[in-house]
Amino acid sequence: MSVDLPFENPWKAARNGRRYVLAAAALWSLGGVFAKALDLDGLTVAFYRSLFAGLVLLPFVPASRRVIRPSIIPLGFTFGAMTGLYLSSVMTTTAANAIFLQCTATIWTIPFSAWILKERPDLRSKVGIALASFGVVAIVLYGYDGRPNEGQGIALGLASGVGFAGVVVGLRNFRDLDPIWLSSFNNLAGSVTLGLWILLSRGTIPVPPLSTLALLVVFGTIQMAIPYILFARGLRDIGAPEAGLLGLLEPVLAPIWVMLVVGERPAIPTIVGGLFLLLGVACRYWPSSTRELVIPEPLHEH
Repeated sequence: MSVDLPFENPWKAARNGRRYVLAAAALWSLGGVFAKALDLDGLTVAFYRSLFAGLVLLPFVPASRRVIRPSIIPLGFTFGAMTGLYLSSVMTTTAANAIFLQCTATIWTIPFSAWILKERPDLRSKVGIALASFGVVAIVLYGYDGRPNEGQGIALGLASGVGFAGVVVGLRNFRDLDPIWLSSFNNLAGSVTLGLWILLSRGTIPVPPLSTLALLVVFGTIQMAIPYILFARGLRDIGAPEAGLLGLLEPVLAPIWVMLVVGERPAIPTIVGGLFLLLGVACRYWPSSTRELVIPEPLHEH
């Protein structure tokens, strides 16, 4: 039996959802600065970042809201793989290349959303994603600065994009759950996944000094835990393809922070690719002569 809920203006709900996603993207953009400041490999950084992020959030979730369904377990594993691949890419190529390549998620969210959520992106989202994809291709083909093993870093960045698309779609599929719990669970499950990955490949998990651990706690809280709360909350009101496109604010800001703090300058093709990513976002949200509105799918309680 259905129950009528108080009316919520869908225009206002969608606008608020976009604000949450944009705020999450701005905090995510700090990842390159944190990662470059740590003298650790990408998998180890990802393990500790997820571990501390999950532990920081867990006390704020009442026991009644700690819902675990069988279908949520793969989301946690996907989350761990995504973070490990991305931070390994950051350590192997430029931060700009790594973050731009992760934006291939905006391409993968279309088939994932159609298959899992039965959602269809609107025309402007499709055009925006096409423009963004052109920028990614420019980076993959020409965005090299000559460092060793950079091809591996680019491959890892592309793989992280597939993982991020899975996380975007998975979060929307569980949008009825507490977003703080979602973030805590994903980070803890991700840390378990990464920990097993490190143990199987190396036999032991490195233990950094206390000063580095403190930085990892800050990293996990500010750049990982809080943004995923905001992102999960935003996905209650907007679709996965749109959220993935809005998340492109992260690659716009991330190279700027790294260049200002670390001094790492992206290659010219990377900058050109980034401009196309910006153009994709502008295409989606540029005002038209007639007012457009995408009314989000209503939230269903299970």
